[in-house]
Amino acid sequence: MKIDDLRKLRDAYFEEEEYLKSMEQCVELAAGHNEELTFDDIFKKGLCHFKLEEDAEATGCFNKALEKEPDNVMALTNKGICLYNLGRIQEAFEIFNRAVKINPNVFPPYYYIGMYYMRIFQETGDLQAMEKLVNAYRPVLAQAPDFGPLLMYDPNKDADYTLDLFLMLHDNVKEMSIDELTAL
Repeated sequence: MKIDDLRKLRDAYFEEEEYLKSMEQCVELAAGHNEELTFDDIFKKGLCHFKLEEDAEATGCFNKALEKEPDNVMALTNKGICLYNLGRIQEAFEIFNRAVKINPNVFPPYYYIGMYYMRIFQETGDLQAMEKLVNAYRPVLAQAPDFGPLLMYDPNKDADYTLDLFLMLHDNVKEMSIDELTAL
């Protein structure tokens, strides 16, 4: 099968959420056209692994994709999510920091930076972690207002709030620069 036909089939299966079938096309693509693989080919294989909850395999694909485009924010973000899911929290945090420094106008890395600080706050009660958590979620809501219905657990109040209400309740927290936010 021609490389373009494999790509179309892979994408069609992915769109239909048939990730296993999409993965089969990725494997066939790599087997027959390895020297012609693009960033997009490798990245989409990583997405298939991710959707199939194969985070270790997905991380490997995102690493290979990043060899072709080291500053691709979506590949970095997806790699970070996989690392986070694998319990490699510190590595994930560093990846998300790199992603927001490359492009501060993409919200998913901020969301995971916030999750990192939520974890620290829950484990230690460190109020600076709560401040960083709140500031990490500001760009999430600013860039993706429809993300607001996501429920956030506020350990101070022992209650769940939508993201926008959570930020409103913590509105007295000062705005931080990216460098302040991403520093340990």
